[in-house]
Amino acid sequence: MKPIWKWAIGITASLIFLVLIGAWYLSKRWKPLVETKLREAVLTGTDSLYRITYDEIDFSLITGNAVLSRIQLALDSAVYTRLDREQRAPDLTYGVTVQRIKLGGVGLLRMLLSRDLHVSSLTIDTPIVNLTDQYHAYNDTTAADKPAKNLYQRIASFTDKLKIGQMRVNGGRFALEKTKDATRIRLPRIDIDIRDLLVDSLSQSDTSRFYGAQTIEMNLPDVEFIRADGLYTLTAKRLHAVTDDGMLTIDSLRYYPLVSMAEFYRHKKVAEDMVDMDIPRIRLSDINLPRWITDQTIAAGTLHIDSGGTIAVSKDLFYPEPIENKIGRAPHQHLLNLKQPVAIDSIVVNDLDVSFAQLGEKSREESKVTFDHIQGVIRNVTNDSLALAENRNMVLDVNAKLMNAGELSVRFDFDLLDEAGGHRYQVRLGPMDGRLFNHVLTPLMPAEIASADIQGLNFDMRANNYRTSGSQQFDYRNLKLNVLKAKDESGERATQKLASFLINQLVINDSNPDANGKRHTASIDFERPRTYSFFKMIWQGIFEGVKQCMGLSQKDEERLLRAAQRGQ
Repeated sequence: MKPIWKWAIGITASLIFLVLIGAWYLSKRWKPLVETKLREAVLTGTDSLYRITYDEIDFSLITGNAVLSRIQLALDSAVYTRLDREQRAPDLTYGVTVQRIKLGGVGLLRMLLSRDLHVSSLTIDTPIVNLTDQYHAYNDTTAADKPAKNLYQRIASFTDKLKIGQMRVNGGRFALEKTKDATRIRLPRIDIDIRDLLVDSLSQSDTSRFYGAQTIEMNLPDVEFIRADGLYTLTAKRLHAVTDDGMLTIDSLRYYPLVSMAEFYRHKKVAEDMVDMDIPRIRLSDINLPRWITDQTIAAGTLHIDSGGTIAVSKDLFYPEPIENKIGRAPHQHLLNLKQPVAIDSIVVNDLDVSFAQLGEKSREESKVTFDHIQGVIRNVTNDSLALAENRNMVLDVNAKLMNAGELSVRFDFDLLDEAGGHRYQVRLGPMDGRLFNHVLTPLMPAEIASADIQGLNFDMRANNYRTSGSQQFDYRNLKLNVLKAKDESGERATQKLASFLINQLVINDSNPDANGKRHTASIDFERPRTYSFFKMIWQGIFEGVKQCMGLSQKDEERLLRAAQRGQ
């Protein structure tokens, strides 16, 4: 080998050796600096309320890799106690433990020279976050004076810009507990993949990113939320979101009571609705992420409720109806009163079963009406002023099978800008056997439909907070009613033959059109009692129309009830 090459190789090897020794030396010297900066960042970012500890930190200047093991972010109880005495302690506190944090390609030289921190990758393994919400009355008035810091404001003293190529959270756990009530939120596993995260003074308002990230994918299995009163829980087997697609999917969404019906009503003491909901899948598509960033509006194209869902509503009539003013509580008015801005173009319902059941006060039997295989759409579901300026009407247009038999179509038109809650609804019911309604009628009063061939029912109503009016057409043939006696020892009910004969012969029209070809059409116009709910008003309108078409007057109805009571 020529001497010149020996010299070249020797010099190069010496330089590499010196660089390695220098990198090793700087790594050792920088380790305390990194630790100091990290602790300062935590103290500054949390107003000295939290301390960070860890078992080990390993950093290589050559590779730019760092590993922190068994990290713990803990509340400083002494600082918290002092803040509480000064009436400045936050309601929400947290504890965080992480098995390992691994950083790859950390640009510490860049940060020291320009205060810009670039990281190629960040992996957080098995983080456990426990939040506790402890109520302090003084925060009711002071919270508004203390605006929450965003992420950039929390890191500004540490770095001017943070850029992470890829960030992963593997196998995380999250829990929230409120000490004031029974509210609980549990997420037993969290997996998050974040790509191209940028945090600087402008990224928070950059609508091309979502909270600074180019893409976020989140997967949460087994979500659980317990309501404040402890009576209900909301669960989901999986929640999956991808910002690239603007899609959120929730699998096996359940909302159901945690207690028995008897315990529920012992707690409520009034005949409030008890709800049990089971939806196999909900998909929210075309989510407008920039709207969420700018004004926290949930704006999306379509909410899909996939097939196989059920909603069961029940009530125990042994308890009194709540004595309260229900004016202004129609579904569209609840939407308008939401604090959360919503703008969804359409909700598509596919094969949903809905039932309403009441437990009779005296009979203790269940009266139940079902709407099976509901399919249709609700358009312009919004309380957003921008959307309402373009379209003030929300429209519900669905088809179903009433009692799993009669073809039913329903259309509601809600005027979302009418202060009086104005709306219109049209209902069309096809032919069905009227005896199916004994599931509704007999548990509530001692009567049954012996026969009724329903040909069709149509009604068109206009209503608002204070009044319902419209017309109804109810066509049927061969209507016969039976007035029933009290149950015997075997649980059977005998028919009061004389009362039934008189009612069928002298009171009701057995057909409509009648034997003379005259069609009896109902004209409905009545004032809404303030204690009537939205759905009770609809039922009352239908009931009034059916009675008119049957030729049943108020006096006749009272006679029917007296005859039934005598049979008891």
